[in-house]
Amino acid sequence: MRYLTLIWFLLMSFPILGQSRLDKDTFRMKEVELNAQKKQDKERLKTIHIDSSLLNNHQSETLADLLSQSSVFVKDYGPGMMATPGFRGTSYDQTKIYWNGILLNSSMYGTQDLNLIPVFLLDGVDINFGGASLVNGSGGFGGSMNLISDGKTAPYQAELISTIGSFGKIENGLSVNYGTNKIWAGTKIYEETAQNNFPFINNFQWGNPVQTENDAATKEYGLLQSIGWRPTEKDMLTANIWYQYTDRQLPQTMISDLNREYQIDASLRSDINYRHYESNYNWGIDGSYANEFLFYHNELDDINEPSTNQRYNLKADINPEFKLPLHLNAGTEEIEEVANTQEYNGPKQRNRLGAWADAGYDLSKKFQVGLVARTEEVNFKTLETAFTASASYKILKKDLLDLHINGGRNYNYPNLNDLYWYPGGNPNLQPEHTWFGEAGFTSDISISKTNIIHSELTAFSNWVDNYILWTPGSGSFWEAQNLKKVWARGMEASMSYNHKSNNLNYEIRGSFQYTPSTDQSLLSPYDHTLGTQLIYIPLEAAQALCKASFKQYHASLEYTYTGARNTTDIPLPGYSLVNIFMGKTFRIHKIQFDLTARCYNLLNMSYQAIIWRPMPGRWYELSLKADLWK
Repeated sequence: MRYLTLIWFLLMSFPILGQSRLDKDTFRMKEVELNAQKKQDKERLKTIHIDSSLLNNHQSETLADLLSQSSVFVKDYGPGMMATPGFRGTSYDQTKIYWNGILLNSSMYGTQDLNLIPVFLLDGVDINFGGASLVNGSGGFGGSMNLISDGKTAPYQAELISTIGSFGKIENGLSVNYGTNKIWAGTKIYEETAQNNFPFINNFQWGNPVQTENDAATKEYGLLQSIGWRPTEKDMLTANIWYQYTDRQLPQTMISDLNREYQIDASLRSDINYRHYESNYNWGIDGSYANEFLFYHNELDDINEPSTNQRYNLKADINPEFKLPLHLNAGTEEIEEVANTQEYNGPKQRNRLGAWADAGYDLSKKFQVGLVARTEEVNFKTLETAFTASASYKILKKDLLDLHINGGRNYNYPNLNDLYWYPGGNPNLQPEHTWFGEAGFTSDISISKTNIIHSELTAFSNWVDNYILWTPGSGSFWEAQNLKKVWARGMEASMSYNHKSNNLNYEIRGSFQYTPSTDQSLLSPYDHTLGTQLIYIPLEAAQALCKASFKQYHASLEYTYTGARNTTDIPLPGYSLVNIFMGKTFRIHKIQFDLTARCYNLLNMSYQAIIWRPMPGRWYELSLKADLWK
């Protein structure tokens, strides 16, 4: 912490910054200018923002369900089980997930379970692809996402939502936002239970019998509280706290016997941020704390194992304003990680200290360049650097055709299980590295004021070295080593058509991803994986959406295709899923209601996302949302 304090003092003493008067109008302008850097980054780097209006259609779902409709591949073990993301053919721990800028990936196993994040708690999601992930932090080889919860949806608002569904699903949530421009707060509470006792076809057994999933019930509840205070026109203080508890049974696979497994997850995440504004700069300091507790029980193997994972984070940043068309955000960060489980033979601790800068320069109205750079050291020993150099050029006026290109280097530290798990952990592991590049075109064509066509085409390449792989060691156990080289490359294409008028709004959208992600290392003369697609990464994937609203009615149709995937056992065939939603808004006295019916897996497909893990066929939900005041 002492190094961060010194760097923070030097930043605040930077001579270009001076005191000046600031009135209310200037303060409001600064809030707009805070987004200028993000807007310029978006032009040079590929990002997607999912706002609250889009989240409303998926409020009864988890983040895994939401992302499965996007171009992010989700490795889902099934209802009540773990789900992890993968960007652009990279692994789950090479995708970073943040909440209000706070890293959520576990220090122990390197990822975050998407099925533990309800969409109901989120006000927005920023998805950053490739080099854009360095805006948040290091390690996101394929990309990253930042989950936004700020309690500022509206000055006064209260919503109550209740959902019932197939297989014993019951979910209730209450969201309240209240306050003034001076002080405000947002509260969200929710609870959910589900039996997940769905029927499935067991194609491992003779005759493909229909069976029922057992021991897959879940129980979950949580609270998210946000508070904001503006003591003066120059100062803003915000705080967030998120508590969540989940108790879930872990079902057996198609080929295993009943095992009586369950897992309890309890997490507490908190964050406090202070920001000060002047006419030619603003600065902020942010402190956060996260505590993740996990208890795993396995009756057959007589396992009762708790583990804890804590992270302390302190950040400081500054945004100066220049007379030149230069945008800059720079800062420092310190992370302290502490984890403990019986396989570590005592608690393990890691310190990460780093600094970053995000700069963009307008060479002209058409041509922009930028650089995001980070440097970080671990335990005051290992120093790593990462950067993304980028450029964008408006080939045609009015965004009819824009070009963006970027490339650079990134690194990803081993998780603590890779380093210290006994037996097999390797404390001598080196960070994984990647050199990456990306180029793409975007186009916005306005047919009229009410009709817009947006299209994108992006090609990318990631060469990953020092890839961490667990392989059979000299003993009877597996060991973690820096063995593999991986080349993930491909292309992404998307197109959307939007129409907006007084009574009728509709959108038609489609996207396609082609992602060869192959093993480029020969581990032994008997290794047959050279040049083969990595397991559970589909070569092809596609999504389509059609949604419309007419007066008080709304409907949407979603389609996803996941291509064939390799596994450690047998290949899994591709599958297509279709979901359909229909709803109506109406008023009773002064309360507005929204009644929505949903049908998932409309075609009743029998499929497996993970080998020998069954997934539900056709199932239904009915939700009622009431705007108590707005």
